[in-house]
Amino acid sequence: MVMKIVRHNLTEDGRVCLTGYIQEPSNELKNVAERPAVLVFPGGAYVFTSDREAEPIALAYSAQGFQTFVLRYSVGKHANGCKPLKEASDAIGIIRRNAREWNVIPNKIAVCGFSAGGHLAAWVSLKGEHRPNAMILAYPALELVINDDIHDRLIQMLLGGNYTREEAEKLNLYHYVDENAIPMFCWHTFEDALVDVKGVLKFISKYTEYQRPFECHIFQQGVHGLSLALPITANGRTDFVDYHAAKWFEMSVEWLYRTFGKPELAE
Repeated sequence: MVMKIVRHNLTEDGRVCLTGYIQEPSNELKNVAERPAVLVFPGGAYVFTSDREAEPIALAYSAQGFQTFVLRYSVGKHANGCKPLKEASDAIGIIRRNAREWNVIPNKIAVCGFSAGGHLAAWVSLKGEHRPNAMILAYPALELVINDDIHDRLIQMLLGGNYTREEAEKLNLYHYVDENAIPMFCWHTFEDALVDVKGVLKFISKYTEYQRPFECHIFQQGVHGLSLALPITANGRTDFVDYHAAKWFEMSVEWLYRTFGKPELAE
């Protein structure tokens, strides 16, 4: 089987880029000639996009049978005007338009986001022009609290230096959960000191209110930014390795196949 890497620039300078890891059809894998897709949004507080939460995640899902993509979206001053939301939506539209060429099942596209990338994943799932069919959120920053140093930085990246409380409140995504919310898998840690678990709990309470499907795992231990929680994404830091929290990935794969359906076997 051959893997093809595709690259689609969303800006002329290549600053915003969609990279795809496409598994080509094989005579020995006829039942998965077309595959579901996972589009990854790395975290980084809308200041940068983390390498630890990008290609390693895409390749891990690729090994589990998915066509995978990574979006390097606008960060810093370039994110002003909520540009990442449009870019995420455009990326989903690009994948659907190229679904036949890239061997993607167009109605089985999931987004997977970490921290600020989790905010973006939920944002495009609820408010994007082009929306995915499922979302996976990893320690997502779903509630941005005004006058909190860390959250204020995220808000400033999206809205610029001058914004009203009302404008900032619109970035709190539980406001947009309704009867149309797509299936969600999410995980977090109770000990996360940067993104309070209360935001996730408030978000899933809205899912419960509207009786929308979700699965959520709150691990007791674990710092912010675990990624796969394995040595390969730890950058040498022991606190980024947690084999209990690492179970999130296997559970998310099983959830995706429960949501999208497993590949059919010949009778």
